Amino acid sequence: AASSPSDRPLEYIRFPKGRALDRSTRRGAALLMKIADRGGLQLAQARSLELIHQADDHFDRIVDGCARAQREICFEMYQIRRDVIGRRVLSALASAAARGVNVRLLVDPVGSSKLADWMGLLRNSGVDTRWYRPWRPWNHPLRRTHRKLLIIDGSLASIGGINVAGEFSENLNGDRAWRDVGLWVRGPVTSVLRHQFEAAWIGDGGGPPGPSLEVDRGADGLVAVAGGRDGRHGHGAAYIALADSARSELLLATPYFIPDPQFRAALRSAASRGVRVVVVIPRPCDISWFKHAGRRFYGGLLDAGVEICERRDRMVHAKVGVVDGAVAAVGSVNLNRRSFHGNAETLLLSSQRNIVSQIRHLIAHEAGSAAEPLTRTRWSHHPDRRRLAELVAAPVCLVF
Repeated sequence: AASSPSDRPLEYIRFPKGRALDRSTRRGAALLMKIADRGGLQLAQARSLELIHQADDHFDRIVDGCARAQREICFEMYQIRRDVIGRRVLSALASAAARGVNVRLLVDPVGSSKLADWMGLLRNSGVDTRWYRPWRPWNHPLRRTHRKLLIIDGSLASIGGINVAGEFSENLNGDRAWRDVGLWVRGPVTSVLRHQFEAAWIGDGGGPPGPSLEVDRGADGLVAVAGGRDGRHGHGAAYIALADSARSELLLATPYFIPDPQFRAALRSAASRGVRVVVVIPRPCDISWFKHAGRRFYGGLLDAGVEICERRDRMVHAKVGVVDGAVAAVGSVNLNRRSFHGNAETLLLSSQRNIVSQIRHLIAHEAGSAAEPLTRTRWSHHPDRRRLAELVAAPVCLVF
């Protein structure tokens, strides 16, 4: 098993240098294709990828993209708050619709439950609005759209974990703002994302088959997209493929860590092969049930050599990972059963060196001085542990 965090300080999470980095870069595309084949992901080309680290910059890009849109805006969002951020983004959508742009807005009735009266105002402004799987006796109540997906004119798309909500804004909250990233992409891959939007718009994966893209596996800009034709399947297989493919290092950050048995087994297996497995989780959590339910699994994972770090001072909402310093994953997928097997989600994998480096830096930063590395002994007697809460929250693991 891998050494414990006390033996290997978090500063160990560093970038390979010189030839090691060159080798990592060269094998990135091959590793990406291997993971895609194992996980059943769709390969596509991206002409450009840009990672946005500050939510306020991300919101600025959304508003600017809406202002520049000429034909179409497709916006699928789990949560839009009734706050200054939500008002600003929805105003940008309404302004685009007033110019004659075809604007479609798909929101989740759970995440955006307080938006009902604003939906009517948007319709009056020309925005075509829908609820994703609205409350009906025949609709599964836990199959939500958890996406944060924007597609502009079929050529520019944004994914990630940032909701349209004030808690992500550093302008509003300073160093208490939730940490997350947005990924902006251009190129043929946007047609894959747009098709997943169409499937969600029609309802529960309906609609025509997804696009069959010609992919040059030797060209630059190769990416892999999980989710299948409807964007609601295969995310668990993708993450298991990530873990199974790791040979030296698997770094993960997630806000709601409730791994199902298959993913726990994949993490333990990776650690047993000598892979350094690090999972970064926030200690402050807006859903306490999830926090305590996930903590039930800490002991077994720590025993297997998996390193768990809890950031103590702020909410880490990013859902990202890096394998062997060569392939990065970013999207809306939490490491739990509902994201893996039920929700509509976005998950994109890239071997582009710049993206891999940035996401690896992000995880290393979140696992830095503000985080506490846990050991089995320390966790058994940890002052923040609530064993009764873990027991009471146990049923959450069966659903989420």
